[in-house]
Amino acid sequence: MKKKTIGWLLALLLVFILGVVLVLGLKDQDKHHSKKMTMSSSQMQMSSSSSSMAMSSSMSGMDMDESLPTDLPKATQPKYPVGSKITLEADHMAGMKGAKGTVAAAYDVKLYEVDYQPINGGKKVSGHKWLTKEDFSDMMDHQEGDTVTLTSTHMAGMKGAKATITKVVNGPAYAVSYQPTNGGKMVMNHKYLVESEIKSR
Repeated sequence: MKKKTIGWLLALLLVFILGVVLVLGLKDQDKHHSKKMTMSSSQMQMSSSSSSMAMSSSMSGMDMDESLPTDLPKATQPKYPVGSKITLEADHMAGMKGAKGTVAAAYDVKLYEVDYQPINGGKKVSGHKWLTKEDFSDMMDHQEGDTVTLTSTHMAGMKGAKATITKVVNGPAYAVSYQPTNGGKMVMNHKYLVESEIKSR
């Protein structure tokens, strides 16, 4: 009788111990699962933040000056008059080549390609297209090889930078508004394009 009682007690004790172990194991699994979900959520937030920063950084270098010059002589008989519907052939910026646009203005001035070191510490920019004499501190015509000080705000870090003129072409200089092919928002009064960089549509 005593042996049977002891046997039953041992069996109950064993069941109790197994139950405790099972409960503790489930709790540990819950904690581990919760920790993984927290880490996953944190990683997603970091990824989203990085993506936003990258987009912001990219946009900070873009042409955000939508004003049109008032002191440049307007082209009298440009191939593409103001209002002309055009397709862009240039690739100055992402989403530009192949974009559909409209001529916003045409000026009878020379256009300049330049190399410059941004004043905000960015890396040297080579072959930036295009500027006019309005974008130089002396407002004078120049030739290839000349050094000028930029007053333009076309790009971040450009205003106040020293630049070397690497190419000079005759106008007209076209300002255009266009819808980027990469789905970005409408670009208004982008300055500038040369005649060979646009075509009628």
